[in-house]
Amino acid sequence: MLTRLLTHLGAALLLAATALPCLGADLPSYPFIHVSAAASIGMRPDTGEIDFEIVSADADADSAWQQVTQQLEASRALFASHGIAPDDVNVQDILRRSRKTEVAGDAAPQMDTRVALKVTVRNMEAWSAMMRSLMAMPKVESLAVAFSRSDRDKIEAELVTKALANARGKAQNMARGIGARLGAASGVSLGALKNLSNSMGMALEPNGRYTDGGPDAATDLTLVAAITLVQGVDVIYRIGR
Repeated sequence: MLTRLLTHLGAALLLAATALPCLGADLPSYPFIHVSAAASIGMRPDTGEIDFEIVSADADADSAWQQVTQQLEASRALFASHGIAPDDVNVQDILRRSRKTEVAGDAAPQMDTRVALKVTVRNMEAWSAMMRSLMAMPKVESLAVAFSRSDRDKIEAELVTKALANARGKAQNMARGIGARLGAASGVSLGALKNLSNSMGMALEPNGRYTDGGPDAATDLTLVAAITLVQGVDVIYRIGR
């Protein structure tokens, strides 16, 4: 029975390779089981990032420059008061550029003076109070935040191990379902094996490689949002004889 099954699987693979000559090289030449799996964990972040701009729409360039500079120094003082190291406050050059708005006729474009900042927060206990103060400051625009973990390499390694264990469990169930024995893994990737999946008509929505947060993250910027870390794997196992 098993010999007949393996023969049929081999014939099916040969037929697929013949029907898709341009993709045939991507298909294993032996009977196989192809499985995707993922592992995830939810946790509280220990690192945050704040991106924002300080903008003045004053028509007088010197006055606008002074306003932006003063607000920039006030922002730096705010971060320092909450224990943010100067090296964790990345400031771009102050720029003066035309505003992205329509103007009537031959009117001169309106100009903005702005500077962009990226701030790394390593003490999340200070987050809420600092964000409330920042949001109350004038001339602050385009405020966005992101959260992550400082030990992401360690977490990713653990998630890879769990995802591979989940993949093997699924593959063993598939092998038992056809009365076969699961062989050794002969191919693995972090994410979808796209050429193989497309060749066999088995393409799935990707599990994603490693994600911080998601669409369900909190919209209140003063809150530290929990994050979900996800790691997906794609594995090819031989069907044992």
